[in-house]
Amino acid sequence: MQGTAWSILPPLVAIVLSFITKNVLLSLFLGIFTGGLLLSSFNPMAAVGYSLDKIIGSMADEWNAKLLLFNLLMGAGIAFIWKLGGSMALSEWAKKRIKSRKTANVTAWLLGIIVFFNDYINAAIVGNVTRDIFEEHKISREKLSYILDSTSAPVATFFISDWIAYQLSMIQNGIDAAGIKDVTPIKAFFGSIPFNFYCIFTVLFVGLIAITEWDFGPMLKAELRARKEGKTYRDGAVPMLNVDFELGEPITKKPMILTFVLPIVALIGVTLWGFYYTGAKAGGTTLIEKLGNADAATALLWGAFAMVITGMLIAAGFRLMNVSEMMKTFLDGLKLMLLACAILVLAWSIGSVTKDMELPKFVVSMISEDASFALVPSIIFVVSMLISFATGTSWGTMAIMTPLAIPIAYKITGDAFFSVTVMAGVVFAGSIFGDHCSPISDTTVLSSIFSGSDHMDHVNTQIPYAMTTALVSLFLYLIFGFSKISAFVLIPVGIVILVILSRLLHISSMKKYNM
Repeated sequence: MQGTAWSILPPLVAIVLSFITKNVLLSLFLGIFTGGLLLSSFNPMAAVGYSLDKIIGSMADEWNAKLLLFNLLMGAGIAFIWKLGGSMALSEWAKKRIKSRKTANVTAWLLGIIVFFNDYINAAIVGNVTRDIFEEHKISREKLSYILDSTSAPVATFFISDWIAYQLSMIQNGIDAAGIKDVTPIKAFFGSIPFNFYCIFTVLFVGLIAITEWDFGPMLKAELRARKEGKTYRDGAVPMLNVDFELGEPITKKPMILTFVLPIVALIGVTLWGFYYTGAKAGGTTLIEKLGNADAATALLWGAFAMVITGMLIAAGFRLMNVSEMMKTFLDGLKLMLLACAILVLAWSIGSVTKDMELPKFVVSMISEDASFALVPSIIFVVSMLISFATGTSWGTMAIMTPLAIPIAYKITGDAFFSVTVMAGVVFAGSIFGDHCSPISDTTVLSSIFSGSDHMDHVNTQIPYAMTTALVSLFLYLIFGFSKISAFVLIPVGIVILVILSRLLHISSMKKYNM
């Protein structure tokens, strides 16, 4: 059953059940179990054993284990910020400066662009800085999680981040597979940026929605609920992070903005130093080479640990907590992240199942190498979208598609630089679609965590926005395939289309909700 149409069943079961039941944990496990049944000739006992082995394997993986501990320590760091009154002080500070919903939305969008060096840390920092501000202005948790998700991976793919080094290596794989000799990965990467339509439009679309407040679909419904009823998440929702409920009232003895700022500064500073240190230790002279060799999971872990230690030092230094109270806050913070960590483990596990089922092999086999180039960009984009959405991983999709897409384009066109730049941009765009909005993507989960949103509420409200930018991107890839019009001409066209679409969809949704 590997490498056949059956291979799509496990992620399909998980994703469809997530939407139907709203129970992500159960849905993910049933998706894993479905894979076990298919691989064990429908032996239920063997399927259970397979499922448990996949879960254990996901937890035992070194990268995953570090990320789990990073999340747990982030929970502890957030707990100290809350209990010591840092969030309270930030809210009081924000009241005097951020006086409207629009300003709060735009602030979160700009912060998401500024914090570009890692998608995980982006969601953590921007979520922690803006969560209480959004609560103060009665902006839905769904809106915050959308902003976090749309300015994490899509932003990290453009700037100097740990993503860039990986993408350069994928481009090199594609160049090698095509037998191209006269194109360098770094030059090809910069040439690919204008063709990464989905990420460009996603980041700009967030700004458009933040400035105009032209929400539509389920997001508009969530925003109307928050604005009219004061409910930042719906009745019956299960927020991935509910700080005030889990931790109780903060200490009001000495609320200081410093209590919020110092742990965040420690998190950013130590993480950046960790990137540099682990990369330099592994070898490399240039910044790009050091990023390529950096151990991102270790750097993130060190940063989260520094955040916790800073919180403890503030608690002890200002005599706000004794040792017993500090340990209780630490443990309560770990508990904040248990649901999130469980979802991450199962999401990784079903990703492993899709590999065993050889799902990418099946999807890729549907591409014909003798196709006209006119349809190649759009086909590669759609296939990359499907693989990334079904597997929840952009990096895995890049690894599969880049060595395939570049040789196909080069074989058809014979133009080395053109083939590498266009196909790299298209693959990266399609790959990040799934990382951005699949319910089984770790980035999507982390956005739900740090916004404090119900996970499926985040997915349901975000998908119409993601599909809007994806469809515009697909339309432009079709135009480019047939006409070869410059990307610098197509991007403004796409922006105009997005503005018109968002306005029309907003008006339509307002009528639907009788507004």
